[in-house]
Amino acid sequence: MISADAPGVALVTGAASGIGLATARLLLSRGYNVVAADVDEGGMRRGLVESPELAIVRTDVRDRTDVAAAVAQCKSRFGGLDAVAHIAGVEIDRPIDVLTEDEWDYVIDTNLKGTYHVCACAVPAMRERGGGAIVTTASVLGRVAMAGVGAYSASKGGVESLTRVMALDYASDGIRVNAVVPGATDTPLMWAPIADTDIPSVKEQLKNEIPLGRIAQPEEIAAVVAFLLSAAASFVTGTAIVVDGGQLAKSATSA
Repeated sequence: MISADAPGVALVTGAASGIGLATARLLLSRGYNVVAADVDEGGMRRGLVESPELAIVRTDVRDRTDVAAAVAQCKSRFGGLDAVAHIAGVEIDRPIDVLTEDEWDYVIDTNLKGTYHVCACAVPAMRERGGGAIVTTASVLGRVAMAGVGAYSASKGGVESLTRVMALDYASDGIRVNAVVPGATDTPLMWAPIADTDIPSVKEQLKNEIPLGRIAQPEEIAAVVAFLLSAAASFVTGTAIVVDGGQLAKSATSA
């Protein structure tokens, strides 16, 4: 179980880029042993410095066998599992009458079903250690609407609801479960759906909509994930921390 003196073993999904990569780097710097998991093995190897404290495992969170193998690596390589930062996610932006069924399934299976796979595989391993902490990744778009993001919004709203339920289910096991709720963040995931547009102008527009006047950096989200995993958050469970520069505060539906 995570302690102030020995952070323990962390599984980080989505570790090839963006928030996942920033989280893996931060946890390594804070003394965790980290199993980095992503479908993009090359991205992880380029982004992370090899060390005895790091294991890299190609993992598709849609595949229960892949996820189970990543959890098994935590146990065989480092002796157990204490913390999960589940960051892996995808986004395809189209109205649902245009979005294909395969695209819908890809988003839901990665973002929502992937959360189910990761947590269902992680919990038994964490019980063996006497508890631990899980952080899932929701989104401001799971709370407020934006045109064309139906699958993504549905998946992220589901993640936040599932997180609250898991916090109740596993509290007696000493496992805390929380979500981070990022706003606009400068990651490949953020820009991929609009790659054919004028991204600099979109960035300027977003900055004007965010009270703090800028887009978040992945490291800023990773810092909140690390807090929620740490002993400093020992009495925090079942909550979702919004990290959006004040975006949701402007919305009447943010409550």
